[in-house]
Amino acid sequence: MGGAKTAYLIAYNAGCMAGWAYALYLALTALADGGALSSTWATMGTAIILSQSAMALEMVHAATGMVRSPVMTTVMQVLSRLQFLVWIPLAPTSASQWGCGMMAISWALVEVPRYAFYLNNLVGPGGQTGTLYPIFWLRYSLFAILYPTGITGEVLTLLACLADPSFASALGGFAPLLIKAMLVLYVPASPFMYMNMVKNRKGAFKKRFAKPPPPPKAPVGAEFPEDSKGGRSTSEAGKKAFAAAIGGSGVGEAEAAAAKCAGERSWRFGYNKHITKLVRLSCESPAAGLGSAKAGLGWMYENMVYHSPDQTLRGPFGATVDKVTGSFETGAVRGGKRPPPPGYRVPYDAGWHPSRPRPPPTGPSDCLSGKALKAQAAEWAAGGIIEPDAAEALCWLSDHFDKGESLQDVYVVMIGAGSAMGPFPKLMEMGATVVAIDIPGAWGKGGPRPASAVWRRLCDTARGSAGSLVFPLSKPQSQCATDEELYEAAGCDLMKQPGEIANWLCEWQKTLPDSAKATRELHTTTRVAFLCTPTDIHVCTDASDRAARDNYGSGFGSFGLEKLANALSGGKLLIPNFNAPVEAQGGKLIKYVDGLAVAQGPNYALAKRMQHWRAMIEFESGAVVSSSVAPSTATISVLSNKTFAWAYGGMPYFKYEIFKQETTNAVMAALLMHDILNLKGPKNPANRKQFRLSNPIELFSTQAVHGGLWRSPYKADSLGEVSALIYFAGLARPYLLAAGAAAAAAAAFM
Repeated sequence: MGGAKTAYLIAYNAGCMAGWAYALYLALTALADGGALSSTWATMGTAIILSQSAMALEMVHAATGMVRSPVMTTVMQVLSRLQFLVWIPLAPTSASQWGCGMMAISWALVEVPRYAFYLNNLVGPGGQTGTLYPIFWLRYSLFAILYPTGITGEVLTLLACLADPSFASALGGFAPLLIKAMLVLYVPASPFMYMNMVKNRKGAFKKRFAKPPPPPKAPVGAEFPEDSKGGRSTSEAGKKAFAAAIGGSGVGEAEAAAAKCAGERSWRFGYNKHITKLVRLSCESPAAGLGSAKAGLGWMYENMVYHSPDQTLRGPFGATVDKVTGSFETGAVRGGKRPPPPGYRVPYDAGWHPSRPRPPPTGPSDCLSGKALKAQAAEWAAGGIIEPDAAEALCWLSDHFDKGESLQDVYVVMIGAGSAMGPFPKLMEMGATVVAIDIPGAWGKGGPRPASAVWRRLCDTARGSAGSLVFPLSKPQSQCATDEELYEAAGCDLMKQPGEIANWLCEWQKTLPDSAKATRELHTTTRVAFLCTPTDIHVCTDASDRAARDNYGSGFGSFGLEKLANALSGGKLLIPNFNAPVEAQGGKLIKYVDGLAVAQGPNYALAKRMQHWRAMIEFESGAVVSSSVAPSTATISVLSNKTFAWAYGGMPYFKYEIFKQETTNAVMAALLMHDILNLKGPKNPANRKQFRLSNPIELFSTQAVHGGLWRSPYKADSLGEVSALIYFAGLARPYLLAAGAAAAAAAAFM
């Protein structure tokens, strides 16, 4: 098939190049003999009609994946040309003006080198660097002149069609209206097409003249396994891990479902349905849930590989990392404020919206605490923004700290201590000792944002708090003459130094009092914590599922407009946010919410699912597992994408609340503290019967702060475009009202 496809493309491109070259030859010969641009179409028109008609196949090539061309751009380019093969015969005078001739010659001058470029790549060495430079230069440079001349000629030809009396009489009023619409489209489309070529030229020249890549270095640290092509495809590894997890559920259809997952050809855009299948199978029984978690995580341990820096240790991750003997020095920064102030404070001044972008005030009198915090928790629960048990946990924690309690006997090992969504500041404020794992301070030394800035921020936070900070160092703290040296020596690389980090943690925990809680491997009473993303699939409560069903249609009245929008979008917009429940062993119906955002990609989904697997395994083995769903949050990284910001602006219409980062930090930190301190909560497996958690996957249905996602009638992944439109409609509403009022006033005056 590959040989036949190549032979076809060679014949196609050679034929098109010859056709356009012949048309160009006819035009140039006629001009050399004294002809005028106004007679050019009459000379080369037949050759153009044949060549341009053949060009229509490029839409098929792009749509079927035969060539790597963007489908929409190709369709726009081809259709904008093909229309002239319809209009010009209906308006004969349009062909006899100079604009039409300029258009035709511009087309030919563009197409001859373009098809020569494609042909060179098919029969030559391949790739842009193997293309003959004159052809390469013409392909990516002529457009600078020929796109403006061609577009100008096209516009003049369309205007000539409108002026031809025979044109309107041939097709009535429909064709002129269509041409006028096309002329309007030229306004946004022309700059887009031109700038697309500018972008392509920049990328092509950068690639052609780029320095050759350095020879590959020996892999160090954790690596994905090699695939059949000698690479380390994350997609292939993720696919196999999910297939193993599906098979590990052990239920009747697990084997067939695992094979289907392993055989998925479009993993990037089809992974979500296999994760959905995994969740449904995991819900069927406790054994299925635990079996899938062990199989998925086991596959990663057995197939991910580890290489020590000196390459003396190489092999499967789980077995090889245990052989690492290195470690770190220990650094410490102790806070100067003791004890912490009584009470717990949550910065809050309503949810985020483009009209309310500023962070909430963080002064003691500005934050929610005591009765105000408990009242807000109750309001969130009543509005479906958080689950009732999450509100209860917030109230419990508020009462606990109102009594003057603190976290001064609590030790928290925190991976990613400097993360924007992490609980580090609140843990420090309440007096905990945080053992911080984060990137080495020497990363990015001399750059605009050196990693040492992370450690400066962490240490400064610790110094101004009631807590203590412990962290790994590449050299003894006594040898760090300045704070800057300390920051640069701090940190570790979790991907390259997992064994050293584990060894250091084991050494550190031996320095603690016997009553202290240390790592899970050494003390079975240790709590385990993961922060769940809302854009995942989670088992939910019966009340949430019922609310989503009851709310369906409420956002667009009772006229079925949401169903119409769903149908017109091909099922992509306003997808119902509820699914058929899973009937588990014993007849229990387990509900779940599919919040997966396919655009985030399968690697992110795998990372979050691995956290689920670890949490389920630890919960089943008797550990308290603090793992709650966090809300959609207006972090800097999210808001940097304007599309997300616009969508967030319209989501309150669907009863979502987008949390500000400071509020999310405080609320999720509060749930973590609650789960550490209150052994009567749902995150303690000793209480699973009380909370009816028969399957470890049901752990994630407790204490969720989903921001309204679980009770919304529509999947978050299907709301983006509609929410953005609602946001813009809200912006336009005052102007429309003002325009309407002005028109009414003018009419009354007249």
